[in-house]
Amino acid sequence: MNTAPVTSSYQSPLRDAQKEETRRRILDAAVSLIENADPAGLSFTAIAKAAGIQERTVYRHFPTKEALIEQLWSWLDPRIGIGSFPESEAELIAFPKRVFAAFDDNENLMRAMWMSPQGREFRLKVNDRRKAAIRKSVADAVKGLPRKEAAAITAAAQLLYSGASWVTMKDYWGFSGKEAGDAASLAIEMLLDAARKRSAEGDKS
Repeated sequence: MNTAPVTSSYQSPLRDAQKEETRRRILDAAVSLIENADPAGLSFTAIAKAAGIQERTVYRHFPTKEALIEQLWSWLDPRIGIGSFPESEAELIAFPKRVFAAFDDNENLMRAMWMSPQGREFRLKVNDRRKAAIRKSVADAVKGLPRKEAAAITAAAQLLYSGASWVTMKDYWGFSGKEAGDAASLAIEMLLDAARKRSAEGDKS
């Protein structure tokens, strides 16, 4: 006679669904803290309170702040279309044109990402990866330039690629997200073309 305990087949899917729902609430709470510039910041205590769960539950899903930020990045992507960081010059140039229009559809969130302490914390958590991607993307264009000039071009390219470019062109020039994206993509392309030309002129001197 088989005496092994019987496990109901519906229990595992139910637990999985509950786990996913809790994860969603945690990430939604983190986004809310960014959007509303909550003075408590992105602490696990603040996230737990906003999600209506215990703090230890947040830790069960995300053991570290870094793990939370990593998942939050992926969680936001369907809303704002950031995707991964650029892997080439072509991807860097195409990025603003591809995503800035979608920023308009999530304007409160995008402004909070650039103007709130919570948004700054979120951005800085992935800044090393972002900078490495930008350096890789512009490497060919700046390879013949002096180090300081190459660094200046790289930093300017990152600025044009960023949400700060979108905010500035909207607020000070009245551009739509699409217009800002087109302008930023064009500016990056022209910047890198100029860097490549300057590098070639330096090789001839």
